[in-house]
Formats: sequence, C-alpha cells, structure tokens
Amino acid sequence: MRSAWNGVVALGLLTAALSTAWAAQGDRTRPMAIENEGGGVYNAQTRRTEFSGKVLLTQGTLQMRANRLEAQQRDDGSVFVLAQGAPAEPVRFEQARDVPGERIAGQAERIEYDSAADTVRFVGGATVRRLRQGQVADEVTGAVIVYNSRAETFAVEGGQTAPQPNGRVRVILMPRDAASAPAAEPSVRLQPTPALSPGSAPR
Repeated sequence: MRSAWNGVVALGLLTAALSTAWAAQGDRTRPMAIENEGGGVYNAQTRRTEFSGKVLLTQGTLQMRANRLEAQQRDDGSVFVLAQGAPAEPVRFEQARDVPGERIAGQAERIEYDSAADTVRFVGGATVRRLRQGQVADEVTGAVIVYNSRAETFAVEGGQTAPQPNGRVRVILMPRDAASAPAAEPSVRLQPTPALSPGSAPR
C-alpha cells in the first residue's frame, strides 16, 4: 500500500542505516526526519521514499536541503540517498564533525549518499568546505567531489560544471594558525586528474 503525506515524516526504519560520513557521535542514534512543502510518498513494501518541493532531511547534526529527495533502504539495512537541486538552487549538505568546533559543508547540483560505502558524492558545481569555528579551514571545488569517510580522502574531478574557469579543480589548504582568516586565492591551481574520477554509487 502506498501512502502520501505532507509536512514532517520521521522514518524510524532508516535511522540505524543512515549514519553518514563525518557523523557526530550521537547522529547515528538519532531519528531521521524529512519535511517539505510539496508532499511525497513512502512505499513500505519497497522501502523507498520520494519527496519533492523544498525538502529538508535531518538526522542529529546532519542537514540536507534539496528540491527533490529519494531514499532507498537495501536488504542489508544500508541506504542510498539521491538529492537533487533546482536551477540556481543547489543541494546543500552540512554536518558537525567529531572534532569540536568543526563542520563539513558542501553544495552541488546533485548529492548522492551511500551508507554502505561511507561515501558522499557531490555532482555538478561541487564545493566542499571544512569549517573550523565557522571559518573556512579547507576548500575543494570541482565538477565532481567524492568524500570517502573510511579512507578520509577526497577525489575531485574537473569538467564543464566545475565552478572554476575552464573546468579546473581547486583545493585550498589553510594553515591551522590562519584558519580563522578569510581564505585567499592559492598561488597554484590544481589541474583535473581523470584518474581520480569516481564511479557512480550503486543504487
């Protein structure tokens, strides 16, 4: 049976599965909620959720804002989430790190989260920042950025949808003592590295 709701939806069956990359210690034990303005559908048989119209997903300190969001729970309990933005309105992702005072904030035209692989994939005009006390500590921009929380690595790919001119990728690494100062233009621009191109996350 398919049921549709408007407003706020708490999906208890997804709570244990959606413990995302960079999660604060308590996030994985918190209920996940989805709220929006346009309504949506949750299918209990297929364990698939679809919402559209300014969607907000929250779980503890994790927040994801999108124009459309789909979540699929797998048989092993893991979850694949696909969040899509609207023209001139990218998907926004934010979550506190376990390090006190630090947060990860990112945006892209599309964000894919795979709890089984512990990866978050930012696609199209992607920017990911590590914030320390609200100031930019590190910043990565490119056409595609994949963060792997197990390996603690970023894979970044250049391309036409990269925010930088000519589809370049860019990485800014701020010294710890300078993290409280505004990020400056780097003297060297990193070039696209095709070998780092990630594959699409499985659905």
